[in-house]
Amino acid sequence: LMEQNAPSEVPAALQRLAKYIVRGFYGVECSLALDVLIRYSCVKEDDLLQLLKYERKQLRAVLNTLKVDKLVKLRMRVETGPNGKSTRHNYYYINYKVLVDVVKYKLDHVRRKIEADERDSTTRSSFKCPSCSSTYTDLEVNQLFDAFTGTFRCTYCNTEVEEDGSAFPKHDARTLLAKFNEQIEPIFVLLRETEDTVLPHDLLEPQPTEIPELSESFDPMMGSGVLESCSHPEKWTHRSSSFGLTYTQNLTIDVQDSKHEKKRREKATEKQPIWLSQSTVEGAATATNNSVGKF
Repeated sequence: LMEQNAPSEVPAALQRLAKYIVRGFYGVECSLALDVLIRYSCVKEDDLLQLLKYERKQLRAVLNTLKVDKLVKLRMRVETGPNGKSTRHNYYYINYKVLVDVVKYKLDHVRRKIEADERDSTTRSSFKCPSCSSTYTDLEVNQLFDAFTGTFRCTYCNTEVEEDGSAFPKHDARTLLAKFNEQIEPIFVLLRETEDTVLPHDLLEPQPTEIPELSESFDPMMGSGVLESCSHPEKWTHRSSSFGLTYTQNLTIDVQDSKHEKKRREKATEKQPIWLSQSTVEGAATATNNSVGKF
């Protein structure tokens, strides 16, 4: 029953969750790399290199960052080329179940850190003696009050204590927690929306995906490519995609003068001053006629 209800493709909410996380907490380079993996499921490193136009060292640094944080997974495959030589290739993909678990863990870790800072701020030393450097918390302030002078004095050296500014939290932890909940709310919504989603194994561990734009036999008019390795279905899993280059544009340029344009140009010519249409220098016309006659 669970297999029957399992989705045939990754839900859009899970894809949005991946995009939100990488755009919110990582750089543009990581965002572009993850966008490719969201679109094509399982991609060879060489194909990523062609699509993203990164330097190989740059691409590996980006992929390693995502892999260490478990947002993407790496699979190594041994493939035999046309010359019979075996080569190893790295394939990258997103396991969305792992991604959701990682997102939940990291967000919970941030929340716990904020709450811990809030607890620590209530137990930090709030007063300090300028003479002997003794420190006191808010709970000990009743021991410092001197009724005769109306001041708070150190219990060791009787010097008036001062507020310890270095012990104050830089930000109010409660304000930070409220801001955190407000900013992360879109991610919380997506997590709740995908809470009961169960993905089949072929979506969690996808097979290598065909990228039509990189196929040698790709026909842009058809919007999909035909792999030469169709006789080896274990190497590639064909995936029909609506992202093909199906856009065509018909543009017609009329180089002939329209009647309106021709009248406008004739009217502009009539308004030209005489010195633009012919020379007004004395003797120039005669010189011109003589030169024409020589040719």
